[in-house]
Amino acid sequence: MGAPSLSVLQRSGDEEKYPDAVYLLEGPSSCSMGIRSASRPGFELVIVWRIQTDEDGKVFPKLDLLTKVPQRALELDKNRAIEAAPLSFRTLLGVLGIEAALESLIKSLCAEENN
Repeated sequence: MGAPSLSVLQRSGDEEKYPDAVYLLEGPSSCSMGIRSASRPGFELVIVWRIQTDEDGKVFPKLDLLTKVPQRALELDKNRAIEAAPLSFRTLLGVLGIEAALESLIKSLCAEENN
C-alpha cells in the first residue's frame, strides 16, 4: 500500500478553511500537515498520519502531533505544556474524534488571528 494521504483533512476542508495556517507538507498526497500561527512566528505543529491494518483487514488511523517551537519558548514553558502536547492531542483524539480534534487544534492555535 502506498503512503496514505490526509483524506480527513481534505474532506473537512481545513486547508481551504485556514489557508494561512494549514498546509500539507508534501502536497496533496502528504502523510503530514503543518499548522502554523502568524501571531507566533516559529511556532508550528505537525500532524503525522499513518494507517495501520490488522490481519483481519481492519483499518486503524494513527495521528501523532509533533511540535516545532523556538528554544526560548521551551525555556519559558514552566508548565511543560509543549512537552505534554503530543499526549494531550492523543487524549483529544479519543474524546472528539479525528476531524473535531484537528479543527479544535487549528482553532486554538489561530484563535488570536481570527479575533
